[in-house]
Amino acid sequence: RVLRRVHVDPYGRETLLIDDTVAYDPVDVTRLPKPAPRPVVTTAADEAALRAALAAESDAGRRFSLAQIRDIAEVRAFAPVVDLDAITFESGSAAIRPDQAQALTGIGRLIQAYVRANPREVFLIEGHTDAVGGAAYNLALSDRRAESVALALTEYFAVPPENLVVQGYGEEFLKVPTQGDERLNRRAAIRRITGLLRQE
Repeated sequence: RVLRRVHVDPYGRETLLIDDTVAYDPVDVTRLPKPAPRPVVTTAADEAALRAALAAESDAGRRFSLAQIRDIAEVRAFAPVVDLDAITFESGSAAIRPDQAQALTGIGRLIQAYVRANPREVFLIEGHTDAVGGAAYNLALSDRRAESVALALTEYFAVPPENLVVQGYGEEFLKVPTQGDERLNRRAAIRRITGLLRQE
């Protein structure tokens, strides 16, 4: 769990990214406004579509802790999401092949540009599994898949690791509703959560 994260640049200037040490109002999901409908965008989209998806601002009317964003699906729904359709993991694996990592070029460069323009930007990388195997195993595997994507973005595209947060959701959010071996469920996604976080 991330409690507080500060970026220190080469000149010693500090930029607060995350602060879960302060008190946040509890979330009553029944009182949250409905998120604006957004089309599903994948890494196969052109740069303009990716940029438009990530540029969409939150319309939640309030800010949240990182823990609330990670743990509450209704809160995460306010953050724009990009499905990393170029990466579908092998069953039981969190490895990303080099050709799949190269398919992240568009989103990797875009995230890098966002962070260059605003060091406060924070992106949540979600890992998912299919429903084969035990729930606890799948939860741990999904965490490793999110970590693999973060590592690829850092190694291939020089995205600063401090601007990335990873979270696995196991088999909780199946893209294809089946209990079988489904490659499309073994996936990852990225959300730009800067507009949901309180950064003071």
